[in-house]
Amino acid sequence: MKRNISKQRQRGAVMMEYVIVAVLIAAACVLGVVMFSRSVFYGVDMGAKGATGDSAKVKKSQDAYRTQLDQDSKAAKDYHDSMHTGK
Repeated sequence: MKRNISKQRQRGAVMMEYVIVAVLIAAACVLGVVMFSRSVFYGVDMGAKGATGDSAKVKKSQDAYRTQLDQDSKAAKDYHDSMHTGK
């Protein structure tokens, strides 16, 4: 009887490990989508505009994207500096 309880506990522990692994994989997927969604969107958007042959729209989209990246980089640098200098 004691042996059956030990096997049940072991099965429960193994099942819990699978749950933890599944949660970690799901979190990594969500993080990947969040991190790369804007880049993928702009890449597809510029590709679609480029396929139409309207180079003015592509140039405008690229300039807007670069401006946004520069603003994001500056915000990240300011945040980094504030965290490390205590300002």
